[in-house]
Amino acid sequence: MSKRKEVTKTSYFTLEPDGFSIHTFELSRQVTPGGYYSIKDNLYSQQKKFEDKVWIYADEYGNHICTLYKKYGIRIKLEHNHSKDVDTYFIRIVVNPRKLIDPESSYIGILPPEESSIEQLEKAFEKLFKKTVFENDINDYQLTRVDLCTNIRCDNKKLFRELIRVLRKLPTPPKYSREKYKHKNKKKANKYNKHYLRFHCGTHELIIYDKTYQMQDNNLVISYEEMPKGVLRFEVHCERAYLRDVEKKSGEPSTVELLWQLMQESEERITGHFSRCFPDTAFVQLEEIERRIKASSFRGNNRKAMLELASRLQRLQSVDKALKKMAEDGYATSDLLDKFEKLGISPVPLWKNFCAKELPGPVELLRTVSDGEVAVEYLKVKYK
Repeated sequence: MSKRKEVTKTSYFTLEPDGFSIHTFELSRQVTPGGYYSIKDNLYSQQKKFEDKVWIYADEYGNHICTLYKKYGIRIKLEHNHSKDVDTYFIRIVVNPRKLIDPESSYIGILPPEESSIEQLEKAFEKLFKKTVFENDINDYQLTRVDLCTNIRCDNKKLFRELIRVLRKLPTPPKYSREKYKHKNKKKANKYNKHYLRFHCGTHELIIYDKTYQMQDNNLVISYEEMPKGVLRFEVHCERAYLRDVEKKSGEPSTVELLWQLMQESEERITGHFSRCFPDTAFVQLEEIERRIKASSFRGNNRKAMLELASRLQRLQSVDKALKKMAEDGYATSDLLDKFEKLGISPVPLWKNFCAKELPGPVELLRTVSDGEVAVEYLKVKYK
């Protein structure tokens, strides 16, 4: 008969080599009606020379999408906005800067936060669009969106999957709305949303998702690329109003100057946004949640409500749903999450008998990972 033996091991969350930087940005340039139709007609004329390839087409909104430069991480939209007064015409270019500089680079990595990266980006953009219908000076475009980003790698698939499961139950921050990934295939959308969190505010979005799942789901894995056990991506999508505010405060920098500034400030901005929106708490098992609540100074209805929330979150898929149902049942929930924050724990419990007693929350990961590895102890069962 085999003998069961428990061995304590340690796994680590580590920052990917590119650190905190920029993943994607969007450039915009307003053009005249004549310029718009000249560019559009030119592209469609070029396409006629290739019978088996379609790289410019009209979408459902009447815009024209150009994927001719997809290999270089570039997607272009020709946009015609209809108005009662004056129609407007724009060229919008979404850029993955790392792919633009090196088309063979992985989709996991982001643009290294070095000044040389900006220089290479400017030169690569100029070279790619030279002798094309598009303006090739990046500074002639306006930044309308910048995605600040960082990747955190985990070397243990079991720990990573459990972290993804509990993260998706996080509460929606005040003044934000939770936006779900949408797809015409509802099963695919539901599956994707198990790996994806997106919270929208008026000027920006906060996103957490499983990058390894997204790459596999979208066939972005390069054949020779060895996939990690898990990569957790944090993003702050800065929209035009956000960027305009930065521009004003910085003295109206050029496009490349603004990109370089945001790269340098990416760690502070990402960590700052997530720290203000989510509590700095750890995920623990239900027994530990109950123990800490009972050992705390919370009494009576406060204690009862805290225990009830943790219990319900074993079954329900989000803190938002649990709080709503509890309020309907007559519980006072207005400051319930603040009480858990005081105890340093999330109300979302880990699986019963999960191999680790504790997993770090998103704020701890972002604040700590720059200074070194975040270690997690777990039990591994062996039979001899």
